[in-house]
Amino acid sequence: MPLRVPKRFTRLYIMALSLVAFLTILGQLLVQNSLEGSLHDSWLVNYAGRQRFQSQLIAKSALLLTQRPDLADKATHVTELKKVLRDWEDHHDQLKTGNLRDIKATSVNSDTVQAMFEDIDAHFEAIAGSTHSVIGWLEQPAREGNVDVHLKNIFAHELVFLRKMDRIVFQYDQEAKAKVTTLRRIELWLMAFTLCILLVEGLFIFRPAVVKLSETLHQLIEAREKTHQANQELQKAYQELRATQAKLLEATQHRHRQELKEQKIHTSALLQGQEEERRRLSKELHDGVGQMLTGLKLMAESFSNGTGWSEKDRQQAINLRQLVGQTIQEVRGISNNLMPTVLNDFGVKLALKQLVDSTVRNTGAPLVFESNLKDERFDPRIEIGLYRIAQEAIHNAVKHAQATNIAVRIFRQEKDIVLKISDNGKGFRINKKTQATLVPTHGLTNLQERTRLLDGKIKIHSIVGQGTEIIVNIPQHN
Repeated sequence: MPLRVPKRFTRLYIMALSLVAFLTILGQLLVQNSLEGSLHDSWLVNYAGRQRFQSQLIAKSALLLTQRPDLADKATHVTELKKVLRDWEDHHDQLKTGNLRDIKATSVNSDTVQAMFEDIDAHFEAIAGSTHSVIGWLEQPAREGNVDVHLKNIFAHELVFLRKMDRIVFQYDQEAKAKVTTLRRIELWLMAFTLCILLVEGLFIFRPAVVKLSETLHQLIEAREKTHQANQELQKAYQELRATQAKLLEATQHRHRQELKEQKIHTSALLQGQEEERRRLSKELHDGVGQMLTGLKLMAESFSNGTGWSEKDRQQAINLRQLVGQTIQEVRGISNNLMPTVLNDFGVKLALKQLVDSTVRNTGAPLVFESNLKDERFDPRIEIGLYRIAQEAIHNAVKHAQATNIAVRIFRQEKDIVLKISDNGKGFRINKKTQATLVPTHGLTNLQERTRLLDGKIKIHSIVGQGTEIIVNIPQHN
C-alpha cells in the first residue's frame, strides 16, 4: 500500500502535466499559425492596395507620355512604365491564384475574393491590353495609328477597377479580422479548458497530494524526534560506556604497571639474591677451598722435594702438585667469574678488560676491548648489570658465532653508558619490530631482562652470514 500511493500520484501527475503540455503546445501552434497567416494577410492587403496605386500610375504615365511630345528623357519614362505594368500584372496574378512568389508562400482565396477577381478581370485585361498598345505606339519611330482610343479605354476601365479593387482590399481586411476573432475565440476556449484542468488537478491531485505530504511530513517529524531522543539516549549510554571503558582501561593499565613493577622487584630481588649467592660462593671458594688447595699444593711440593722416595713416587708427587696447581687456577677462575674482585675494587671498565683478557687466554677467542671511560665508578647495580650483560654476550659469541673478530666497547654517550658487543660471525634471523629472535635463546632473553631492570634500552642487529651487534644504553648520572 505505501508503494501504490506514490505510483498512483505519479501517474496522475504525468497525465495532468501531459494534458497541460498538450494544450500549451496546441495553443502555441495556433498562435504561430495565426502569426504566419497574419503575415500573409498583411501582404495581401498591402499589395492589393498597391494595385490601386499602380493602376493610377499606369494611367497617368500613359497620358503623360502620349500628350507631351517634348517630354525630356522619354525613353526612361517608357522603361519605368513597362516595369510598373509588369509588376502590376505579376501581383495581380499572385493575388488571384494565391501563389505568393515574393514571400514564397501560398494563400487560398475565399470564394468571395475569387468571385471578385473574376469580376475585375475584364477591367484588368482592358487596362493591361491598352497599356501594352500605348507602349508599342511609343516605341514606334513613326508612331502611326490613333493612340487616343487606347487612352480612352484605359481611363474608361480605371475608375471601375479602383472601386472593385477597394472592395477586394476591404474583403481581405474583413477576412483577416475574422481569422483573428476566430483565433481569439479558440484561445479563450483553450484557456478555459486549461483552467478547468488545473482546477480538477488542484481538487483531485494536488490537494490529496498535499494532504498526504502533510501526513508524511508529520510522521517524519515524529520519527525524527523519536530518533533524536533515541540518539540522545544512545549518546548518553555511549558516554557512560566510554567512561566505564576508560576506568577499566585505567584499572587494567594500573594493574599491569603494578604487575610489571612487582615483577621487576621480584626479578631484581632474584638477581640480587643470585649476586649475593655468587659473592658468597666466590668468597668461600677463594677463602676456604682456595686456602686448603694452597696448603695441599705446599704439601705436594714438600713430598716432591723430599728424600727417600722412589722415582715413581716422586713423579706422582710432581703430578699431584701440578694437578693441585691447575685446580687452584680453575677455582680462582670460577671464583672470579662468580664475582670478580676487580669489579668491586676498580669498577666496570677494568672488570670488562679483565674478562676479555681471561677469555682470550682461556679460549683463544679473537676478542678486543675498547673504552673511553676514565677511572670512574657507577652505581653497583649498573656495574654488575653491565658486567653480566657483557659476560653473557661474550659467552654467546665465543660459543655460537664462529667469528674471527669480537669487539667489546664501553663508552659514554651524552648522559648514557653504552655497551656494544659486535662480531662478524654467522648471525641469526631476528624480528626487527619485536627484537625477538626467531630461534628461542635464553641468553638474549636474559640480556633484555637485565637491561629492562636497569631502565635501559637494548638493540639487537643481526644478519645471517654477516654477524651480530648488541647495543645497550643505560641512563646514568655520574
